[in-house]
Amino acid sequence: MRKANSHITIFFCILFCLGYLVISSCSTTRTVPEGDRLYTGSDVKWITDTVTKKKPRDYSTLVDGMTKRIRPGRNRRFLGMPIKLWLYNLGNEPKGKGLNYLLRKKWGEPPVLLSQAKPDYTSKVLEGYLVDNGYFQSDVVSAVKNSGKKKASIIYTATPNHRYTIKTVAYITDTSAIGRSMKETRLESSLIVGAPYSLDSIKAERERIHAMLKEQGYYYFTPDYLLVQADSTQMGEVNLFVKIKDNTPLAALRPYRMHDITLFPDYSLDNDSGSTQGTPVRYKGLYIVDSAKRFKSTAFDRSVFLRPDSLYRLSSHNITLQRLINLGVFKFVKGQFSPVRDTSIHNILGGDPNLPGRRNNAGRTDTSGRGNRRDPTYSRDTALASNYRAMVNNRISLDSGWLDAKFYLTPYKRRSLQTELRGTSKSNGFIGSEIRVTAKNRNWLRSAALLEIGLRGGLEWQTGNKSAGGSNSYGFGADAAVTFPRFITPFRGLNIRTPYVPKTRISASYELYSRAALYNLNAYTLQLEYLWQRTQYLSHIFAPIAITYVLPTKTTPAYDSILVNDPSQRASIEKQFILGGNYTITFNNQRPNRVHTFYLSGNLDISGNLAGLLIPKNDTGQRTILGNSFAQYERLTLEGRHYWSIGRGKQWINRLLLGYGLPYGNSTTLPFVKQFFTGGSSSIRAFRARTLGPGSYYNKAQDTAVLLANEAGDIKLEFNSELRIHVASVFNVAAFIDAGNIWLQKDVPDKPGSKFEFSSFYKQIAVGGGVGLRIDASIVVVRLDLAMPFRVPYLPENERWVLNKINFGDPDWRKKNLILNIAIGYPF
Repeated sequence: MRKANSHITIFFCILFCLGYLVISSCSTTRTVPEGDRLYTGSDVKWITDTVTKKKPRDYSTLVDGMTKRIRPGRNRRFLGMPIKLWLYNLGNEPKGKGLNYLLRKKWGEPPVLLSQAKPDYTSKVLEGYLVDNGYFQSDVVSAVKNSGKKKASIIYTATPNHRYTIKTVAYITDTSAIGRSMKETRLESSLIVGAPYSLDSIKAERERIHAMLKEQGYYYFTPDYLLVQADSTQMGEVNLFVKIKDNTPLAALRPYRMHDITLFPDYSLDNDSGSTQGTPVRYKGLYIVDSAKRFKSTAFDRSVFLRPDSLYRLSSHNITLQRLINLGVFKFVKGQFSPVRDTSIHNILGGDPNLPGRRNNAGRTDTSGRGNRRDPTYSRDTALASNYRAMVNNRISLDSGWLDAKFYLTPYKRRSLQTELRGTSKSNGFIGSEIRVTAKNRNWLRSAALLEIGLRGGLEWQTGNKSAGGSNSYGFGADAAVTFPRFITPFRGLNIRTPYVPKTRISASYELYSRAALYNLNAYTLQLEYLWQRTQYLSHIFAPIAITYVLPTKTTPAYDSILVNDPSQRASIEKQFILGGNYTITFNNQRPNRVHTFYLSGNLDISGNLAGLLIPKNDTGQRTILGNSFAQYERLTLEGRHYWSIGRGKQWINRLLLGYGLPYGNSTTLPFVKQFFTGGSSSIRAFRARTLGPGSYYNKAQDTAVLLANEAGDIKLEFNSELRIHVASVFNVAAFIDAGNIWLQKDVPDKPGSKFEFSSFYKQIAVGGGVGLRIDASIVVVRLDLAMPFRVPYLPENERWVLNKINFGDPDWRKKNLILNIAIGYPF
């Protein structure tokens, strides 16, 4: 009895402490000084235009811009509650380490006070913002609104009055080349007649002209040399005049051409002088100084887009820098440009790129073909001096109008060895571990090619859920791949002009998968791929050659007994060739701070087409290679995702996946490794991996230990919707709904209800949902998703929705319906 009473006492003590915490923390003004108030935020009130009497089209953008410029911000809130302020108020001024220190210095946040706000100053800032957006006669006033005894907010009332629009845009230029260039592109201007005056549009126009001139050789031109003058009228309009400033340096007003381009591929900050000395090697117009002979000259010709005697272009400059970085062999790349005074001198050698360039002819032989004659371009440029002098009152520069470029490249270590240890946990009761060792050579054959050789081995065993069937297993694999930083094709000179390095990857691998006392499965793969990224968001992978040979060995009587109950398992270890190719296109514009982002992917996989045309059928109606049948199919996969940031720390993701496979010729179904599966931690999480479908088919062996969970299909439809919310620190929570299923193309007598039918497929959709916890530690994301089925497709039609059968108090229901998925990384 005494023990029971002690438990009750402890319970009430805990309850009392929690109640005290809630009551005391509700006082958000406990630490507000006397005579001051807690600042609870601000609001912007907009007085509509007295002329138009309506809000502008970009009203929400303008108000949002004003709100972002208001300082200070109120105390941070979570779900509408100032939790950090509450925690701060719970503590006292700390005298050392302890609970008060944690509450005040670590967990809590001090109150934001009204005395910290500067309403008058903020009003002027908001007026300036409105002026920048065309409201030249705007007025903003502030008013403090008290709430209770200790709280206050501030209301800013904006009276923007009339908004000025652009009446005309004029370019004040002369007949020089730079003046003609500005006039020729005026139709692309960011300043649009009739549009509201905007400082942002003026800045955009300066950047546009700057980028355009940089593409025409004006290396020293910057946006600061452009002036946009505004002349307002009585009618609420402005005339804009775009001109080059009178004090612009002459060097910025002339185009430059490239003279010598030198690469130092063994540059080191620790040995800057030694790494830039050596005998220059001239290759396709480039000079390469590589005293250590780390690289072949051919490694660079497809990465440098600046060429001697060509006009300087900013795009070529940027592409060159990014190509050199994307080779993957250099950790630092620095470019240095300097004007050439005399084109007969070759200033190839150089030391520290952080210091001004120095001249060092040192008896170098001129191999440019120009000899010692003066460059004729110099004379032609000086003939334009009268035009330049008309724009600037200065003498013509003594440089020749040519630039030398030097690129200092600091390489990574050539060789590396990486070891990875992975752990897995599956919803069918299996856990496992795998170790992988990868050796890399970043500069194989001195050609900037990446050579990777990997070995991996792992074990998997069953710890629970014996009804999922199966047995312990182990796997072993070895692979080798080499990636060349260029396209290797019969067509010479193919080099796509993008900042991203096109790549050719050749790989070969062997994998052994063994299920104890059942079978061994050997897989041999050979593949040729072309990889290239067309833009920042769009990438392509084309594999014209993809050969896989699957060879089963050591099948046992125990496995034969499983085939009696589940004949479809035979396809999973069928001996066959897969001969074909595939193509994948991906669009991904996911970036932080974007409201809407998308991921779109399409994959086309074809096998056996060419071989089917060349190889005749045998007596059994099959086409074979070395006595082995090869697969014939076409497989298309489409996936789309929409990521919507609906607030700070909150994101809503919707995903749709469509898969369609068409077997023909030798094949009645897709090869097992090419079939579609569903269920599991990254699919429909309310069903265990590979146990759902196809269609309304249900294998009763799921409730026994004789099922190997490998249900697969030729067609897949799946939809996922997930809401993710950041809670605190590395913790995130999620709520999700998954729906979909898989189907077969043709009738299979042993699997009734598995064929796809347009008239009934929607009746066979499985639906599930649940909640999840994610621990996002940046380098790794640990995910736990607890899901349960809402709709079960293999039940009788009028009983498939099972929401009314949810019973958390029933242990049998929980065991069968609550599925815990433990995984690494987000599901999509």
